[in-house]
Amino acid sequence: MPELPEVETIKEDLRELVTGSLVVRVEVLDQALVEQPSSEEFQRELEGARISGARRRAKHLIVELDSGASLVLQLKIGGQLLLVPPVEEPRTALMLILHLDGDRRLFLRDETGFTRTRLLDARELEARLSAIGPEPFGEEFRENGAEYLRERLSSRRAQIKSLLLDQKVVAGIGNIYVDEILYDARLHPRRKANTISNEEWKGLHAAILENLAAGVEHRGTTVRLYKDVLDRPGRHQDYLRIFEKHGKPCPDCEGVVVREKIGGRSSHFCPSCQLEEWRGGEQPLTLG
Repeated sequence: MPELPEVETIKEDLRELVTGSLVVRVEVLDQALVEQPSSEEFQRELEGARISGARRRAKHLIVELDSGASLVLQLKIGGQLLLVPPVEEPRTALMLILHLDGDRRLFLRDETGFTRTRLLDARELEARLSAIGPEPFGEEFRENGAEYLRERLSSRRAQIKSLLLDQKVVAGIGNIYVDEILYDARLHPRRKANTISNEEWKGLHAAILENLAAGVEHRGTTVRLYKDVLDRPGRHQDYLRIFEKHGKPCPDCEGVVVREKIGGRSSHFCPSCQLEEWRGGEQPLTLG
């Protein structure tokens, strides 16, 4: 599913390709898509609006309009935004078509049908995003993220993977990148947060920044459905070391990568490199 690097890539594409475009006509092809307001009001407010920008918050894609409203998209598992032309017109799984000036169309398609959208004013958007945790690329998290993670999580007995997937803790991390992050940090996904040492928090913080930056650099990860606005797959799948590598040798030791269900999510890790229990080294700051 689109995580921070994928949504960031789509956002940048929209900024380059459709900023300044006028929305001439709107077709809502799947009524389940629009959560707020009604489909009729959604269509009425969008038609005649001009796209003034695009931004991202966590996994939310936010298309800004000159009316002051924002089209907020959650692409969930398989949402794709495709600009026609230059992309060939898609024929299946269509949920929304935005007809733009210049005889262009922005198609939203999703084979899973789970994508959802809202048209929100500034106050509604602020309320919608208020509970989301810090952005990994924000200055505060870049500089003080290890301390933030330690202070926020070191008293928790919950498993570290589940905590990192919580968007209230850190914005934008999903299942693909969390497996890679935990592998780099040498933390077992079932490791309890209250057993993590100060040095391990530093390593986890570094792994978050490095893995998400690499995902953005490679324009996202296409494991199954993700495509950018010009219908191109990402390249980061070629750089994954642990995600969906179960049964293959660990890149760094003689162990074998395994896949297990953890917190309801398929999880990939090396049991030799990522120990479930804390063993020696620096004493965790909070054992609680």
